[in-house]
Amino acid sequence: MNQHSMMRGGHSHRFFFAFKPDPVTARRTDIFAEGIAGGARRIRPEHLHMTLAITHDYPDYPHALVERLLAAGDSIRADPLTVTFDRLVEGYRSVSLRPSHRDPALMALQRDIVATAATHGALLREDYSFDPHQTLCYRDGPVHQRRCPPIAWAVTELALVHSIYGRTQHATLRSWALMGAPQGAFAF
Repeated sequence: MNQHSMMRGGHSHRFFFAFKPDPVTARRTDIFAEGIAGGARRIRPEHLHMTLAITHDYPDYPHALVERLLAAGDSIRADPLTVTFDRLVEGYRSVSLRPSHRDPALMALQRDIVATAATHGALLREDYSFDPHQTLCYRDGPVHQRRCPPIAWAVTELALVHSIYGRTQHATLRSWALMGAPQGAFAF
């Protein structure tokens, strides 16, 4: 059994840095998802997020890794930004919201998160390729994409989320306000 498959007991521990929408935006997004899901299993509003960097799956809780991830998060400094999703992409296994254009500040911040995690010795998934999106639901079906009414939200914090994969449980371990770098400091 490899690290990406189900672990003993039918679950594994996975960690990811993410942006999470505020509760009002999450509910608005869920209402939109309900209208297009057609009975497919939707992501619960409190689980909606944009993954920026993710770890491998672990059969046991990796305490040392979590400490390194938290230390990496403690050292991230970035300005708030806004994400705007205005495309609906239906893939073979999921339906997601995506932006029409890549935001250079978002792309730079994601690269910096990965680099900072590496600096702190936190091993992330090598095969993960960041493609900004927010998954709405899971379903099988043909590939299709179209424009949709924009869903935008201000990103004011970064979160480290612990996911118990196989049990659909998420817990935010810590979040950090995006307030820019202090005067004279190097900004990630």
